[in-house]
Amino acid sequence: MIVTSHLLSKFINIAHIDTHRLCSELSNIGLEVESCKQISLPKKVVVGKIIEKRPHPDADKLSVCEVDIGPQTLQIVCGAKNVAKDQYVPIALEGAILPYGKGGDLTITQTNLRGVDSFGMICSSTELGLPKINDGIMVLDTSIGILELGKELKDYPIFNTQIIEISLTPNRGDCLCVLGIAREISCIFDVNIKSYKEIDSGVALGVGRILQVFTEGKIHSSMLYKAIEVKQIHTPLEIQLSLAFNGTLKEDPIQNFLEFSTHMTGVILNAYALDNLKMASSSKGTEISLTIKKDKNGFESVFTDKKISIIGVGNQIQQEFNIFPKTLIIEASYIDPTIISKLLHQHNIPTDKALTYRTTRGSNSQLDTGMNYLCKLFSDSTKCLIYSGSQEIKQNYEDTIINTTFNAISDIIGKPIEKEEIASILKRLNFTIKATCDDNFFTIIPPSYRHDIKTKQDAAEEFLRIYGIENIPSLPHHCDEKPQSNPEYMQYKNQRNIAQRALSMGFIETIHYLFYQKERLQYLGYPTLKDTLELINPINSELNTLRTSLIPSMLDSIVRNKNFGYKSIQLFEIGSVYDANREEKTKIAFVASGLKAQESYPNPKGIRWDFYTFAQSISDIIGAFKLQATSPKHANKTLHPYQSAALIIEGQEVGIISKLNPILEKEMDIDTSFYCEIDLDALSQKHTIAKDFSKYPLSQRDLTIIIDKNIPFEAINQQIQDKNIPHLKAIYPLDTYQESPQSSHIALSIRLYIQAMDRTLKEEELAHTTQEVLTTLAEAFDAKLKE
Repeated sequence: MIVTSHLLSKFINIAHIDTHRLCSELSNIGLEVESCKQISLPKKVVVGKIIEKRPHPDADKLSVCEVDIGPQTLQIVCGAKNVAKDQYVPIALEGAILPYGKGGDLTITQTNLRGVDSFGMICSSTELGLPKINDGIMVLDTSIGILELGKELKDYPIFNTQIIEISLTPNRGDCLCVLGIAREISCIFDVNIKSYKEIDSGVALGVGRILQVFTEGKIHSSMLYKAIEVKQIHTPLEIQLSLAFNGTLKEDPIQNFLEFSTHMTGVILNAYALDNLKMASSSKGTEISLTIKKDKNGFESVFTDKKISIIGVGNQIQQEFNIFPKTLIIEASYIDPTIISKLLHQHNIPTDKALTYRTTRGSNSQLDTGMNYLCKLFSDSTKCLIYSGSQEIKQNYEDTIINTTFNAISDIIGKPIEKEEIASILKRLNFTIKATCDDNFFTIIPPSYRHDIKTKQDAAEEFLRIYGIENIPSLPHHCDEKPQSNPEYMQYKNQRNIAQRALSMGFIETIHYLFYQKERLQYLGYPTLKDTLELINPINSELNTLRTSLIPSMLDSIVRNKNFGYKSIQLFEIGSVYDANREEKTKIAFVASGLKAQESYPNPKGIRWDFYTFAQSISDIIGAFKLQATSPKHANKTLHPYQSAALIIEGQEVGIISKLNPILEKEMDIDTSFYCEIDLDALSQKHTIAKDFSKYPLSQRDLTIIIDKNIPFEAINQQIQDKNIPHLKAIYPLDTYQESPQSSHIALSIRLYIQAMDRTLKEEELAHTTQEVLTTLAEAFDAKLKE
């Protein structure tokens, strides 16, 4: 929205208000001022009158003009097509500097054009830094003030004004006009608004002689009609410049008058030429009948014998106002923005975009204001006859009634405020305040042009705009927010974190079909679906069942990649598997084949995978786990008889890790391989709880014991942990030694970690803990210390 201080002064006296303060206050109340610039015309540009015009003797496109500037008459050569005798025009005198010439600054000097001396320049609007209003010179008229020959243009108020550009939110349709901005300024500075009363034309002829308006069915629009006979008209310079600043200037003066009045008052105005309506209607003598009714799409429209306009959308017939005298039917209209917005959303019809921009945001429903302003404009600026009276279709729109209390408004604002101050500011905003028998309760009725005020919160916001948010003390915001965590998302995020760690360890992610060959699963020793749950219509014979493990298809990928020349490869996959009852479970599997590191110095033969290296890589990806002997349920052709184990996390078996059976390696013709398959649910992310730790030294004691070779270390560790030996933190295996294959015993080296939480242990305490471990092993496994 672009307004000028000159136009604002037509509604409100702002001469005493500093422009910078005005812009600051507008921004503070929610009408953000994006820019504010001063119109500054050059010096030595004065009012002149062309008293004579004659053709140039040596140039067909030039004219020689005698221009009266008061103290003297100047001869000026001009090339504009629209220059004419008796025009008042802007004259740039010798020495004037026009900063808006085609090549930049232009200094006016005496010059000779084709043998004729020229002593100045007749200026166009663009040459003075104003918007373009025509293709020739700018013609002055009394709309800018009394034209005094020789007076500098910069001294006229219209050329000494501020152009203010305001950014409006969609709910402030009431501020899409100069009157709306003036209302806001009136409230801020508590000054009065000027109103325009109906003009008494003094004409005996009433509008009813030429126009009758009817309605058909129930309509929601309000309409106001008057008739004007325009005998002679042109667009005053004041209107040309005002519309040009907004980019809405047209060639048709009638359209300019309508647009300017809408820009000033916010009332939607339209005009119909009476001769066009006669041709489009079945008239009786000179009477024209307009019918307001809904069309087939539900739009409220104006009809004669055909539809001539859609209210709030645009005209449906071509209007021509280029021949005068002409009688016009002037229409002011209002339609609820919600109604027109819903209809336009439902029906894709051609629209006047500038018009619907206003009507869908809420135009001014005070039709008298717009009509009176337009009639005064015609009366002051044209030769016309305004018919007395009007034809009106008025809807009694229900007021928005907000029942509340002063305390409720204060609570919303966040500060106790005197009820007199609340009432005072709301009244300045043109809200109607009605008191009740209880002093605290009251009723708020917003003005008709505030379509966005519906609740007490809206009213409190309006009060706060004017009161000033800076006057509200800052308070900490208390918020009880509910947890927004999504279990499915957290599960997915955990999966991708594990996948990211696997990728960083050199594993490549793969995706295989959910289906697999049943006969192959049976051959490898994996379970298959029950016959009653098998696929009825498999894709093909090689994908005829649901997979029960990720490993077989990953081994097939190892073979395929070897055939492509990739002998060493690491793969992982996250996917669904099914048990015999067709119950789904998500698992993650890892396969490594060939070399862990390729041949390069200092490892010319590369680094081969072994069981513990593979297990450490898996631990780096999924976290800590324990290993224990595999149970019979894992037995199949892929499992190595000696290098395999069950994965234990928090005491639960969650998967299997194994070297691939050498027989199957040879059968599939692949290098040494290892695999691991884990239930993904067991790897769900858990909240980490910190534990107490000791600040005192950690001591180590290494022991070598002679023990039965068939006793697993898991049993040894568990037996010692169950004893709860004081200060013993952990026990780890280091090495084994067997003198001969026939021996039933081995030498097992273990390391004890001993530490107290509250003190540094003495040597005798360390020895006591060590002895308790030895005693436990001797009692449970008949073990003895190696000498």
